[in-house]
Amino acid sequence: MRQFMQSASKMQNNRLKPADHLPSALTGYIEGFYGHLLNWDDRLRLLDRLASLSMNAYLYAPKDDPCHRFHWRVEYDSDWRAGFAHFCDAASMRNISVIAGIAPGLDFNFADLGNADDSQNNDFMILCAKAAQLRADGANHIALLMDDIAADFAQRAGDYESEGTAHAALANRLAAYLDCPVILVPRIYADELVTDADAQSATYLDDLASSLDPASAIMHCGSHIVAPVIGRDDILALSHALSHRVIIWDNIYAQDYCPRRLFTGPYRGRDGDGDIMLNPTGMIETDLLLLDIMARKQSWPDIIKAASIPDEFVTLAAYFDAPYGFDPVFDMPKDADALAALELLLWSWKSPLQREWYPFLMGLKHDILMQNGALPALRITKTQTPALASHILSSHNLASQNGADADNES
Repeated sequence: MRQFMQSASKMQNNRLKPADHLPSALTGYIEGFYGHLLNWDDRLRLLDRLASLSMNAYLYAPKDDPCHRFHWRVEYDSDWRAGFAHFCDAASMRNISVIAGIAPGLDFNFADLGNADDSQNNDFMILCAKAAQLRADGANHIALLMDDIAADFAQRAGDYESEGTAHAALANRLAAYLDCPVILVPRIYADELVTDADAQSATYLDDLASSLDPASAIMHCGSHIVAPVIGRDDILALSHALSHRVIIWDNIYAQDYCPRRLFTGPYRGRDGDGDIMLNPTGMIETDLLLLDIMARKQSWPDIIKAASIPDEFVTLAAYFDAPYGFDPVFDMPKDADALAALELLLWSWKSPLQREWYPFLMGLKHDILMQNGALPALRITKTQTPALASHILSSHNLASQNGADADNES
């Protein structure tokens, strides 16, 4: 660890390039989901797609990279750093800014922020070393992520009484060390996270905004973690309320909170021209398609057709349209039509995208059959979790038939 910190200190004193300015309108891809971790080839494909769509940013912040979040104090190994440096070079050639995220919020000790020394156990110095290393390897910007953490700030507060003030102080100190503003993802990153059960949440953003360096930007999701509407006026209102530039973290297609579902419908409820980035699924073929849909350079049916997706998927579009809270834009098909479309999509359509979608298509087939009481009890038992199978069988009074029903695998 000491060698890691010493080498980072040398990088700080011998920076290869000055800090870059954020693009005036930030658009692009957030690798910020749970449950998936892309490889470098996937990321290079995403860079190509971003460039073709005139998008300009990539935020690297995958929850399942242990060195990003759960073991944020651990330095990246040489192989990872080589891959990251190559990725940053490729992004630069395409005029895409790389934002490297670090997520220390789970267990950062704020007592160390008031006592920053060269100790290898000092959390602030470890954070600075990691950020400096990411910058030296090619990242244009650093994002500090304090999202999805428990409301247990008092256990690690040091001399700070306000969590929002402490998070701002950490961002300010890091920005001063790097000699460039940072992008902050706050703990309260959507309006719906302000709750009576969380006493700190009501004042958190006010405390943070009043203390945060005005040059730093704040990422926010809007009214909800998956916001049905994020209009230009909403972004301006957020920026005004927080007195900082606000970059929207858009979860419209994210499904790590509901991994049995898939959302691929038209991109809507967003009318801003910039400062909005997409956090999608982590499935590379799907995410390339979703970026096309987000860009809206063609109509949704034309994008689906251009991706060589069979027309039968359009028949099922209502099932895969958008999350809860969005107004539907497709009519629900008749069950017979949906099942016929599924037969073709499951067994006759072969492509990398179909392989990613197979579990969702098969799951939908089961759901429609169960809704109509047409899925044998044995099949329910085999294909659903024990908890869900028990509930379904009990609610349909099918448990007694379990041993007698035929099991149709298709």
